[in-house]
Amino acid sequence: MALNVTGNFELETGQVLTQVYARTNAALSIDGARVVAYPEFWISEPAFTNRKDSLRLNIMGDFTYAYNRETDGTDILTFANTKAAETLEGLGYTVEIVEIEA
Repeated sequence: MALNVTGNFELETGQVLTQVYARTNAALSIDGARVVAYPEFWISEPAFTNRKDSLRLNIMGDFTYAYNRETDGTDILTFANTKAAETLEGLGYTVEIVEIEA
């Protein structure tokens, strides 16, 4: 799954993008009580697919989430994407979660 994120993203060069493509890495804490989401951003899905460099965006959000396997499920990547989308939306961005083909 991936995230299509809409908003204003200013690059270090001063250029502003209005939409970016994100893929999220997820890590489970050693005690199993937290998931940390690491969304990485590209200018587009083809940029990701073609292994172009990710964007350096200054998004100030807390991407660490309390996690309970019994209530949150066993798929931490889905959990991380959902929570990252919620965090980004809380920062004023519009987020669409997109399923990807294997």
